[in-house]
Amino acid sequence: MKSRKFVIFLLSTFLIFSGLAFAQTAQAVDGLKFSVTPNIPDNQYNKEVSYFDLLMNPGDEQEIAALLKNPTDENVVILPQINSAMTNTGGVVEYSNHNNKERIYDESLKHNIEDIVQLSEKEITLSPGEERELKLTITMPSEEFKGVIAGGIYLAQKGESNKNNDEKSSKETSTSLKNLYGYQIALLLRNNDELVTPKVVFEGAQADQLNVRNAVSLKVRNSTPTYINKVNYQAELKKKGSDEVIAKTDQKDMQFAPNTIFDLFVSMKGKQYEAGDYVLTGSIVSGNNKWPVNEEFTVTREQANKFNEADPDVEPESYTLVIILGAIVAVAVLVAIYLIRKNKQQKALLEKLKNEKNKNKS
Repeated sequence: MKSRKFVIFLLSTFLIFSGLAFAQTAQAVDGLKFSVTPNIPDNQYNKEVSYFDLLMNPGDEQEIAALLKNPTDENVVILPQINSAMTNTGGVVEYSNHNNKERIYDESLKHNIEDIVQLSEKEITLSPGEERELKLTITMPSEEFKGVIAGGIYLAQKGESNKNNDEKSSKETSTSLKNLYGYQIALLLRNNDELVTPKVVFEGAQADQLNVRNAVSLKVRNSTPTYINKVNYQAELKKKGSDEVIAKTDQKDMQFAPNTIFDLFVSMKGKQYEAGDYVLTGSIVSGNNKWPVNEEFTVTREQANKFNEADPDVEPESYTLVIILGAIVAVAVLVAIYLIRKNKQQKALLEKLKNEKNKNKS
């Protein structure tokens, strides 16, 4: 910190003078005025789950449906979407992502579910007590693929809550995710049951913030068409060349969606950034798979000041000690100057008296 270096300087001067197993089913937030039930077809791959997990041949076309119900005594307007699976900053897979596509698609993604599944309707109005099927048409890619194409059906309820979320979303940081108001149902497509070996790639670490709090971000890619489950992320942040741990994390039971790119964070927990070189070390572990983390990065003075000023948990630097030491040094310098001048004056006076005495003798 600037104050620490300045204090050391002042003290030195004064002395001179004196650190997929958990793919989501239909999920919703409270307050919705409708319900949804997936109609699971015969070609369901995993019959133990209530979301869509379909085994289909290359080039197949199939229609599936979900039953929508309005048990209330008023009209309900539903806005269905098809979204590719994503991984959020907490290591949780979501299917409600919207208007944030550039963050979630990894370059390894070959087949986007948003291009494969078509909705029969983009807006549905249910009368009081009405039930209706939402139909979806799936057209599988012509070439066979390994792993899964992952995404979900998102069913938002049109109303004031959507407007509020839109306004909120526009003010969120780049690391935030828009959480719409509705149900999400996972939709997985596969050609076979052949296992895919997962692969995690790191794209570097950097000084960042999460929810306007200082946190180091690690860019992570799941570059394979498979879920990575039961993930444990452990990491420590140190200044380069130092053994002092500035911040650390131990996050368990995370899940990475196929072919996604995302950020994982290590919170600074109210600590300031200092300009300098840092190293983030640790590992990401899933079962027998382990990917070591060893990422170096530099924090500039401008970055440190910007993040520290924005973080409300970072206490402003106190300059009281600096002022006191500065005053002591200033007094010491003045005293030294006074003593030097006085000594010179005394020497001059003695020299003058000595010369006058010699002159009188002669």
